[in-house]
Amino acid sequence: MNRLPRAALLIVAGMAAFRIAVASHIPLTEDESYYWTWSRHLALGYVDHPPMVAWLIALTAPFGSSELAIRLPFIACEAFAAIALGYTAIALTRNVRAGGAAAVIFALIAQTRMIIGEALPDGPYLLFWSLALLFAARAASRVRTADMTLLGIAIGGALLSRAFGFSLLAGVLIFSLLPAQRRMWKQGFWIAPTIAAALYSPFVYWNATHGWANYSFTVYREAYENFSAAHLLVPSTLRFALEAAAFLVATYLLTIRRRYDLLACTALPLPLLLIVLSFFEGVESYWLLGPFASLCVALGIAYANFPLLWKRLAAAAWIVPAAYAMLAVAALSLPQPTQAALLRATGNGAKNMLYSAVYAYAPLARDIRGLLKNHNAIVMTDKFEIASELLYQGGIESTVISGIGRRQWEMWQSRSIPTRYLVILNEPPGADPEVMRVIANGCSSVSSGPTLHYAFAGPPLTTFYTKWCRSGRHARLDASFRLGKSALGGKMK
Repeated sequence: MNRLPRAALLIVAGMAAFRIAVASHIPLTEDESYYWTWSRHLALGYVDHPPMVAWLIALTAPFGSSELAIRLPFIACEAFAAIALGYTAIALTRNVRAGGAAAVIFALIAQTRMIIGEALPDGPYLLFWSLALLFAARAASRVRTADMTLLGIAIGGALLSRAFGFSLLAGVLIFSLLPAQRRMWKQGFWIAPTIAAALYSPFVYWNATHGWANYSFTVYREAYENFSAAHLLVPSTLRFALEAAAFLVATYLLTIRRRYDLLACTALPLPLLLIVLSFFEGVESYWLLGPFASLCVALGIAYANFPLLWKRLAAAAWIVPAAYAMLAVAALSLPQPTQAALLRATGNGAKNMLYSAVYAYAPLARDIRGLLKNHNAIVMTDKFEIASELLYQGGIESTVISGIGRRQWEMWQSRSIPTRYLVILNEPPGADPEVMRVIANGCSSVSSGPTLHYAFAGPPLTTFYTKWCRSGRHARLDASFRLGKSALGGKMK
C-alpha cells in the first residue's frame, strides 16, 4: 500500500503533541470526570453509553489519574483515526495526496473538545468508524478474510463506543448490498457482521440483566414528545439543522455524484435520522462527527484534485478556524495569573475563549471536605457533574438524586445510611421546586449551609448552594428521591 505523505504524518503527530502538551494543564470537564467514575466501576455497560469509554480510561489507571493519563488513550484514538482515514482515501483512489489531505482535514477539525483530546466516547467511536471505512474499502477491491475480520472488529468497537455506531453498521450493510458489491457476501463478507454481533453481545447481556437501562435511556426523551417544527428553533437544534444542510450538500457533491458509494452509504444514514429526530427533540451538531469522518475522506479526495488557487483558498478556510480553536485551548491551559492578565489586556474580550468553569471543582472539593469533617455525612446533589467532580478532585462520595446520572449512581450506591446529608446545588434553592420538594419529603429536618462562590482569572465563575439534611427515621433516604421522568431524564450526550 502506498504510504501517507511525510508532511501529513508530521501534522497529525504535531496535533497529538499539542494535545499532550495542553491536556495536563486543563482540568477534567464534568463529562470526563463522569466517565472516569465509570472506570472505577468497570462493567459490560452503563446507563448513558456503551462501555468503551470507561475501558479506555481504565487502561491507563496504572499510570495514575492525572488529566494526561486519562486523556492519553483518546489522544491516540484521534491520531490513529486521522491516519486510517488517510489510508482509506488511498485505498479508494491510489492517490497519496488525497490520503494526506484526508488525514490533515480530520486532524485539524476546529472543535475544542477534540483539540484537547477529551476523554469522551467520541474518541474510540471515531477511531473504529475510521478503521471500518479502511477495511471496507480494502474489501471492496479484494475480499480477504483478514479484512473481513478486522472490519467486524471495527464495527463492534464502534457499537461499543456509541449508539450511533449502528448507523455505521447500517451504512456498511447498505454498501455491501449494492449491485456492484453483492459478490462480497459470497466471498466471506458475512464474517464482519458476525464478529461485530459477537463483540456487541455482552453489552446486550448487560442490558438484559439491568432492566434494559441503556436502551431505554437511548430511546427515551424527556424534553420533547410531540412532532413540531418549533423544535427546530432550539439553538442547538437550529445549529445542527444549518450544519446538517451543508453536510448533505457536500456529501451529495463529493460522494454521490463522484460515485464513492462507501462514503455516501456511511455518511448519510445518521444525518437523515437526526433530521427526522430534530422535529421531536433537541439534537446536537457534534452528533455528526462519525459521518463527518466519512466526509473527510471525500474532502481529501476532492482537495487533491483542486487547482492550486483553490487548494490555497480551501486550506486557509480550514486552517483559520482550527488555529483559533487551538489558540483558545492554549489560552485555557495557561496558569491563572497569565489568564487573568490576558483578560485584562483584552478588556475581557477573551472571556468567551476560556470556558474556565472546570477550575471551580478543585476548590469546591477542598471546601466540601472541610464541611464534612467531623460529620457522619455524605454529599447529596441533583447533578452528576458535581458528584463526579467531587469524587475525582477530592475522593468525596456522593448520592445523585435526579437527572441522567441518578440511575447510574444507584447501581454503585453504598447500603450504609448516614445520619446527615450535605446537599449541594448549583442553582439557588427553589429554582427547581421538584428537587426541593423531594429533599423536604426525604429529610426529617433541613437547615441552611454556606453559599460557596468561586472565581478564576478574574471573572465570577460559579456559585454552589448547600443545605444540611438529617435523614429520615423510617426509610432509607435515597428511596425518597424518585423524580418520575427525571430518573432517565436528559438528552443523549
